[in-house]
Amino acid sequence: MPSDERIDLALQALSAQTRSFQSALANTIEQIRSFQASHVSPTDGKATRLQEELGPFAENLIDADKFSSLFVDSRKLDTLTLETIDKALQTLSDLMSRGEALFVVEVAQGENLRDRVAGALEDRGRAFGAARVFEMSKFGRFPDNEHARSLGSFPFHRWSRGERRMAPPLVVSVDGADLRAAGLAEFMDGLEKLVLVVRNESTPVPLVRLITPGTFVQQTVDAADLSKLAAWNGPGVAALVPESAARFVHDPGAGADASARLKIQSLPEERRRKPVGGVSVSQQSEELLQLNSLAGQVSVKQVAEPVASANLSSDPVDKLAAWLLSQADLKDIG
Repeated sequence: MPSDERIDLALQALSAQTRSFQSALANTIEQIRSFQASHVSPTDGKATRLQEELGPFAENLIDADKFSSLFVDSRKLDTLTLETIDKALQTLSDLMSRGEALFVVEVAQGENLRDRVAGALEDRGRAFGAARVFEMSKFGRFPDNEHARSLGSFPFHRWSRGERRMAPPLVVSVDGADLRAAGLAEFMDGLEKLVLVVRNESTPVPLVRLITPGTFVQQTVDAADLSKLAAWNGPGVAALVPESAARFVHDPGAGADASARLKIQSLPEERRRKPVGGVSVSQQSEELLQLNSLAGQVSVKQVAEPVASANLSSDPVDKLAAWLLSQADLKDIG
């Protein structure tokens, strides 16, 4: 992955969330190992350790094998169940071994942002699938095929309410031309937090379509501002955008009205824009107007007039398209 100090800064801002998820992984791994240790044969070292602890005076008085069995779960688990538990442990150990890389995702140029994030969460969600498989197995309920598959992938739509409140944060590096953020709305639940580190130019307000009453949404150029996202007790997304983009914060905790929640710090200078990643100039104007409208800074008339004028493009390509449409015979369509 290309070096970008903003990724490190974003990870620092989300360090409380990343540590929390890693701690949950470590605790679950320890529980599974402890469970496995209690289900091995007493001759696998447990009796020997107990004999040493009892000392030489008990050597001819106490049968260490029988005595150690008193401290072992008497339920016998079959080999297949123990193998399934071991696979769950391997899944968790694999995720734990990645360190900070577990929370970093790179979207290659031209790749679909929504699909890449969905795949990353599906992979990280294996932690929840492994925990479920372990819980079922240790109580003698053999996981069905659906649960067994969760060790390989566990998509976000299958996460429970509790799991979504333990969601791992992601720092996502993405090219500005590929920043179609609306598709990320389905992941804005629980405590899921995303930081988008934007490479190259983007549209002025790529995140505006994600603004809902309970979702924290932020565009900034300063990684220090990400502390606000980290502090929010709910889902949220922030983007470290180029200087040419708008800067704003939508904080659900700031008030009941959209105008109270949304604060615009900076808008891009008026200049001739061009399409970015398939997002037309008209669509960019719509998004800017939507941002201003939510902030209570424009009227309905002010919204309508610029959009209408934006549609009257002087671009030769647009003129050619308009001429072709005017020549089309549509009378037989209906």
